[in-house]
Amino acid sequence: MKKTLQHTLLGALAVASAAASAQSSVRLSGVLDEYVTSRQLSGALTRLTKLDSGGMTTSQLTFDGSEDLGGGLKADFTLSMFLRADTGEQGRFAADPLFARASWMGLSGNVGSVRLGRHPTAAFLNYVRTNAFGDSPAFGPAFLHTWVNPVGQGTQFLTPAAATGRSLTAPLAGTDNAWNNAVTYLSPNLGGVTFTAQWAPSESNGVGNRADAGVYYVSGPLVLAMAREQFGKGNAPATTPATALNKMTNWSGNAAYTFGFGRLSAGFLSTKRDYATLSDDKFTTIHVGASVPLGAGNVLWQTARSRQTGGVSSTRLTTSVGYDYVFSKRTDLYSVVMNDKLTNNSSGNTLAMGIRHRF
Repeated sequence: MKKTLQHTLLGALAVASAAASAQSSVRLSGVLDEYVTSRQLSGALTRLTKLDSGGMTTSQLTFDGSEDLGGGLKADFTLSMFLRADTGEQGRFAADPLFARASWMGLSGNVGSVRLGRHPTAAFLNYVRTNAFGDSPAFGPAFLHTWVNPVGQGTQFLTPAAATGRSLTAPLAGTDNAWNNAVTYLSPNLGGVTFTAQWAPSESNGVGNRADAGVYYVSGPLVLAMAREQFGKGNAPATTPATALNKMTNWSGNAAYTFGFGRLSAGFLSTKRDYATLSDDKFTTIHVGASVPLGAGNVLWQTARSRQTGGVSSTRLTTSVGYDYVFSKRTDLYSVVMNDKLTNNSSGNTLAMGIRHRF
């Protein structure tokens, strides 16, 4: 009788353990990306040769998981951090938050997902999904023009007047491509269409209210996407007096089509900053690109042209051409040539070769 009871208890524990394993999961994944480059952006006085991290993809480490709550409802979470794999440091830069890429938890079910915390914006996700260079911060021309901090790119990308200094490029660098304290809704797939809505309050910390909405459509070889973002007072890039900003709005559209010979993509971003005391300005970026299979890899190309009008006037034109050699589903070797030209500055050329591994 005693042995029978023991066997019954052990069997019940085994079943419970198996059920728990089936109902919840946690996964570790990431990307390591390092490259050697001889880099010179437009107007730079010197050429920089270095080993760096995050050429085609910013190196990153992600923990995510879910728990089945029953009735089609799940609890989900993601904690994702950036890495500088060349030095072993966390973050894209020294002051980057630990989980700067994403830090959210939420619920998902048949009517979509609701997520609370730091979450990428619809405009950024739409861009990454459609262009040849993906989320490359070093070589993606439109990414460089829009989200990479102009202070880090060089003082030539800032207006010379310190009191009213503003960026001549990267209008969304100060707002980042993921928002803190956000409430995000993602719809289920409705005939190839998914919707995203995001809102983040100011919380009296000097960052204005933010809101965005996006739509993403896939039908066979065709991809279409659009998003709108609005930023309240306090969301100006670090190079612009935040107290002078009333609001900032950004519209973006992206499209891609896969032909027999490869995938073509195009898009635009239009950002307008409305100031209380300074003259308003507007950034417009148009980008086109392609990814064409060749041998064991893909030829990559993107050209982006950005124009700023209003308080200042400038034009930036950047073109990247590369080849991504695919060793396996997880490892690839890439080489890139990039040309960069900003109004009233000399042209700059960049050469790079790197390796990327996903795990």
